[in-house]
Amino acid sequence: MTIDVTDATFQVEVLDRSNSVTVIVDLWAPWCEPCKTLGPILEKHCDATNGQVVLAKVNVDENPSISMAFQVQSIPAVFIMQNGSVLDGFVGMKPEHVIKELIESLLPGGEAALQPAVVEEVVVEPEPFVVNDEFDSELAVLLPQVKTDEQAKTRYLEILEMMGADDPRTVGHRRKLTAQLF
Repeated sequence: MTIDVTDATFQVEVLDRSNSVTVIVDLWAPWCEPCKTLGPILEKHCDATNGQVVLAKVNVDENPSISMAFQVQSIPAVFIMQNGSVLDGFVGMKPEHVIKELIESLLPGGEAALQPAVVEEVVVEPEPFVVNDEFDSELAVLLPQVKTDEQAKTRYLEILEMMGADDPRTVGHRRKLTAQLF
């Protein structure tokens, strides 16, 4: 199953849907030659799952908020979503057999299913993290403004980048941003 997603439909079509099936988000643009090659490959193999893996196509030129939320700097960019979270992803072109294996691994009972490994990593990592900053309070102030104020959105993303992926708060703040934007 393949759907076109916009800034307005992202919440329902991707985040909410990912609670019941795996959603692959394909960020592309009409002028991107690798996108023109990768898109049909993703469609073919997602369609072969009979709705067990859904492909959500996002034209980044028409939907800049989504690419900002994912912090995309190059396309094609592909993200695998389950339960409202990004499990994995890649940028650029991949051979068709790699795409096929990846999608097959996402099926229930797939040999290399990503969900258990990612969940285990998250559960195993509750190490103490010392917070010596005021990022949380600044992000709380900025969050209500990000949808209508470009400067607030830019500052919010800057703070998340400063916090880094190792900060356990970053994922939660990214989810809040995505929910606020969509």
